[in-house]
Amino acid sequence: MASIKVFLLHAGMSETGVSGMEIAMRGIGYQVGGGKELNADAAVRLGLDRDWLVQRTGIRARRMCAEGEDASTLAADALGKALRSAGLEADRLGQETVLVHIENGFVNLAPPAAVALAARTGLTDVRVLGVDGVCSEPMTVLDLASSLFETGRADRVVLSAAFDYERVLDPTDAGTVGLFGAGACAVVLEPAAADDPRRFTLLGTAWRTDAQGAGLGVIPVRRLHRDARGVHIDAGFYAMDGQGLTRIGLRAVPLVYQDVLRRAAWRPDDFDLVIAHQPNVKLLEILMRKLEIPMRMVPTPVEELGNMGPASLLINLAIAMEKGLIKNGTKVMLLAFGLGFSCGAAAIEFHSDFSLRQGSAGK
Repeated sequence: MASIKVFLLHAGMSETGVSGMEIAMRGIGYQVGGGKELNADAAVRLGLDRDWLVQRTGIRARRMCAEGEDASTLAADALGKALRSAGLEADRLGQETVLVHIENGFVNLAPPAAVALAARTGLTDVRVLGVDGVCSEPMTVLDLASSLFETGRADRVVLSAAFDYERVLDPTDAGTVGLFGAGACAVVLEPAAADDPRRFTLLGTAWRTDAQGAGLGVIPVRRLHRDARGVHIDAGFYAMDGQGLTRIGLRAVPLVYQDVLRRAAWRPDDFDLVIAHQPNVKLLEILMRKLEIPMRMVPTPVEELGNMGPASLLINLAIAMEKGLIKNGTKVMLLAFGLGFSCGAAAIEFHSDFSLRQGSAGK
């Protein structure tokens, strides 16, 4: 049977990497915000030409949280879809399962977002780990999952990510308005036997952090004070140095890209499709030119969704499966990078079609 080679490149993988791990993707589900804003309308609100934000970012529209939605509700919806896609019931899962959740949504300070998600979805007997981060950490979690499987420390890892930055953006800042959307995605992973039809081979991973870029995207806490009503946090709006992130990304991402090509024994022309984390279209174009990858190989859901932070790569993978882009024999690359500054890569080879049943995973 023909196979698919999928190359995952995202911010955050391990320097040691793994090789030859057989993993089954049992289920995947995603949810995007129920609201929507056109960037043409956002530009008019800023007093700019209607096409200014679209030309600058390549993003035409962004999905945003509707009334009653936030990062935690989107995460719960996505996780429920992933479990149903995998044929699993939350109350039947126990300590053999590890839920790893990444959330940027400013919903509550305690309990941790990962524990709150487990409680909300009925995963009350699983082990839970919360990961703090933005765009890159799903790849780090993939590395962790492979290690847990290799050492027999878990029979199942549920990777979940959710994002909503709208409430921390300055509505007058043209540098951040028009970039971010709201969404969540979850993936159910298990060790796989050699004949498992849902398996993929993790051929190699690599990740690095360049902490000198830590100040390129910040939400500063200016003052923390307490009174009879509670604790009050005075925080600034999210501030981002987009040019600085681009510079460090162009330097760091090629390093992990080349590292994983070497680990997987792949040549740069060994893939046909790139499934990428989506910061914005223009930044993807710059990075693809650096890596000498033609943009025709890169689907860009970000054009209609916006940058969904750590959920972006997973949502784009789910959409690719939903559209039937991952077939037997298709060779794919998944790509991303993010604040921190972190970047990473993983080479994967699928062994069957991974088209999703209509409605099993989507928005």
